[in-house]
Amino acid sequence: MDIFSKLRIWFWVLVTGLWGLFMYQYIVSDFTSEGTIYLEDNPFACDDMPAPSLKPKEMHTSIPHLPSSINTITSTKTLNTSMFVLPLKTDDIKGIASPNFTQRHTEEERQEALSIALDEINDAYPPIPDGFSMSETRHFVIYEESNAVSKKIINALEHLHGNIMLDLIAFSPWTRDKKVFIFFCSSQETYQRITGRPSWSGGTASLKERKIFVYKNPGTFGIIAHELTHIYFDSFFSLKPNPLWLSEGMAVYIQVERGASVPLWLSNNLNMISKGAGFKLKDLVRIEKLEEADEESVRLWYAQSYSLVRFLMKMKAGDSFYRFCKMIKEGNPIHKSLYRAYGMPYNKISALEYAWRYDVKTGKISGLNK
Repeated sequence: MDIFSKLRIWFWVLVTGLWGLFMYQYIVSDFTSEGTIYLEDNPFACDDMPAPSLKPKEMHTSIPHLPSSINTITSTKTLNTSMFVLPLKTDDIKGIASPNFTQRHTEEERQEALSIALDEINDAYPPIPDGFSMSETRHFVIYEESNAVSKKIINALEHLHGNIMLDLIAFSPWTRDKKVFIFFCSSQETYQRITGRPSWSGGTASLKERKIFVYKNPGTFGIIAHELTHIYFDSFFSLKPNPLWLSEGMAVYIQVERGASVPLWLSNNLNMISKGAGFKLKDLVRIEKLEEADEESVRLWYAQSYSLVRFLMKMKAGDSFYRFCKMIKEGNPIHKSLYRAYGMPYNKISALEYAWRYDVKTGKISGLNK
């Protein structure tokens, strides 16, 4: 074999090798990394508002209390402090009737909203309230209490929608054709007058009517991300509502991961969970009523639901989480849905709990940092 033949062989070996390396990197990137759409600056942030962080005691209170989800379902399964793996302080347990946790949808209201097909909902735009302006974008109809809808708000909302769709497009394909109506009140007084909500409420959402009402404050963007998730994600579960832990866990996940808005209470509770506190998963997934628990218990439940949803979304590439939700939607029990979506060893809730607890401490299964 002459020198030119050898050079040709080595040339094609090099080309083939480079092509294989390129394809490997492309495929790995496609299946293991998330796309990112950078958000516009929070149009409601204060100048001294720090950047979001999950470091303890350094986080900004983007929502001053638990997310005011009016989509919460009630049933006979109640959060009970006896379900803790490690008990919290219980010296001054108070009822859930404190201002931060009242006013949630009843089970009947949520069932009614979910039983209506999206094509049956009246798409007529709501009238413009006195003193408001209206602007229509690709995915929203925005009502703002001002002379004109701010371009900064328009850009921020569309960027937020794009970011959320990285996770939820499979659950809400209807967003290509139908819009969400968002009302921005300039003051809390206007917000209370229009919605009839109490003074502690920071935002209200209606899944049935695809409406969100908020008033402008540094926490507004986080509230919108949380409530949009209820509209986008919960609508996937027609006829029968999704489990409360899945609904609220996803809403907090999107609020934090995509809305870049971290509630003050989250970090401390995640730290407690990493040290072994929290609920046994068999109890956490059965809870559908929070009214009889103290605030510390509820916040721990929210943090654990967020952590569990985050683990399920990150621990395996592909459409495993979607298949899990689809199985839940079809009425299958959690252990069967886990096995069909994720395979062995996830054939029992106890197996999921063991893996999740291990990952909370090490990040070795999901690849997430501690």
